[in-house]
Amino acid sequence: MLTALLNQQVFTTFHYSREELRGLRRKGVSFVCPRCSSRLTMKIGSRNIPHFAHMSHADCELVRGETPQHLLSKQLLYDRLSSLYENVSLEHYIKELKQVADIYVKTDTADIAIEIQCSTIPISEIVGRTYGYHRQGITPFWILTQSLKSKKLLNLTTFQQAFIRYSPPLDYFLLQFLPDRGIFQLYTHLFPVSGTAFMSAAPIIIPVSKFTLPISIPDAPVLHPYSLSTWTNFRTKWVYNKIHFNKTRTDVFLREVYGEGDTFLYLPLFIGLPVIPHGIHIRNHEVEWQYYLWKDCLKKDRLFSVESVSKALYRRLIKGHIELRSFPLQKSDEVIKRIADGYLRLLEEVHVLRKVNDTFQLIEPWSCPDHFSAFEKHQHDFFPKWKHILKK
Repeated sequence: MLTALLNQQVFTTFHYSREELRGLRRKGVSFVCPRCSSRLTMKIGSRNIPHFAHMSHADCELVRGETPQHLLSKQLLYDRLSSLYENVSLEHYIKELKQVADIYVKTDTADIAIEIQCSTIPISEIVGRTYGYHRQGITPFWILTQSLKSKKLLNLTTFQQAFIRYSPPLDYFLLQFLPDRGIFQLYTHLFPVSGTAFMSAAPIIIPVSKFTLPISIPDAPVLHPYSLSTWTNFRTKWVYNKIHFNKTRTDVFLREVYGEGDTFLYLPLFIGLPVIPHGIHIRNHEVEWQYYLWKDCLKKDRLFSVESVSKALYRRLIKGHIELRSFPLQKSDEVIKRIADGYLRLLEEVHVLRKVNDTFQLIEPWSCPDHFSAFEKHQHDFFPKWKHILKK
């Protein structure tokens, strides 16, 4: 922790030099915890930011292990936000919730609690704390500082995915803070190609000196999102991995495909389309959840609507055949309906469906190729309809 009470006044370590702090320590100045009033010791190393620790184990909300990265993050963000707002507090205790916000900002229009997350914690804890803040009329703002694996694709753990948010100009995005470099990296237009790998636009760099609440993106050349031209390759790779690494007898999805009389390897290319942006919510691959829709609804109904397709998805969710990603930092109202609507509109765009008033209908009956030459013909016929979307 970076704050303590000295003679009933708030004392913050980074407002003083190391020599000044060592001088106070030599004098035996007594610091106490602003929450539990127990005595604190000051730790002044040569590398880490000077900070306080409880002298003995205490039943106190402020007792927690903090990494140097966490301490530095709090200092940098506190300094920046203090230059923008008059009412900024560090390690702010909220008694109604019995929890501490790393930084608390009061503006003319909102109270904002900033949570800096360096370590992995249960997602249920993020959900609980977020709900608690909202219940008190406080806007939570979670910041992830963990390192991310990023080459051609951005690889995110389940925990890191929980920090994904949505904004119409950015689609689904992830904000990462790198305190050692004094910058934020903003990954926009996220879309999954597997359970953990995501396509993304090139990250936007935001210096901490330009950080604002809400986030403002600095003027820069437009960074175009990823090209969908590689999507077919990702789809094909997933299909072959599914065949090679899963046993039909134990794989629920493969059993359904073959039980329906379809050939998994040659499923039509309009099964497994990237439904951008909201398809990111479904953890299953697009081939899986879209095939379920065809089997349950599109194959057998003469006319179908967004509502009927949404209900088919909900039934699969209830059965456990489809799983949603956990995005606790954003509202997920009607997300299933948005996904269903997005997929139907995409099928209309590639001339698989036609719109009939408020419903849809197949232009041609369902047909799944059952051998390679038939699938080649399907590819040849389908690609011109799909080509203009791949170039987006």
